[in-house]
Amino acid sequence: MSCFKHPWRISGITGILFVGLSFLAAGINVLPPAYNQEKALFATWFSENGQWFRFGHWLAGIAFLLFYFPFYAGFCEKLRAAEGKPALWTRVTWAGAIMSPAAGTIAGAFIIGEALIGGGLSAEVAPYGVAANFYAYTVSGAYGGVAMLGAAVIILRTAVFSRWLGWAGLVIGLAAVTSVFAIVENDPAGFFAGLNGIAWLAYFLWIAALSIELVIKPAGE
Repeated sequence: MSCFKHPWRISGITGILFVGLSFLAAGINVLPPAYNQEKALFATWFSENGQWFRFGHWLAGIAFLLFYFPFYAGFCEKLRAAEGKPALWTRVTWAGAIMSPAAGTIAGAFIIGEALIGGGLSAEVAPYGVAANFYAYTVSGAYGGVAMLGAAVIILRTAVFSRWLGWAGLVIGLAAVTSVFAIVENDPAGFFAGLNGIAWLAYFLWIAALSIELVIKPAGE
């Protein structure tokens, strides 16, 4: 099939599928109460929304397991070929790409654990799980920022992808890393928490744009 003449196209297609499935999962998920809200809200919320919440997280997990890694494998190989040895920035990109879902898995362990308990959730324990999820989710976004920064350096130096993707990666990556200050800010509705959410959205759109370019121009022409 012509679609598979260039292996980069496979990475591009999986990147598009990853973003599409992730957005679908995000639409299914309803955010739980923030950790600084009334403790009595949590058991009721997880009792009423736990099943859909678990399904949304399962869907997001499928997106990562099946499509995220093939995208980044091909993307980083393109970066490595353009950068040349010792491929320092490609390694930075790959490290950030691996650590982001690792931290996200930690976030899911806390929040899905509470969703599994549902209505039996202790009012004293529930805010801790949501707070731990907030921390891990914030750090996960920052690791995604590290991946973007590493890739941005290579793209801007070599033009292996459109240069605007390099500048976008630089700006969004810096925003994602800066948003870790949300941990110090300690306000789930604060500026840095909001910045983290915006950076996450922009990160997915950046992956989608890279994926489209991998499909349209697989050989870098």
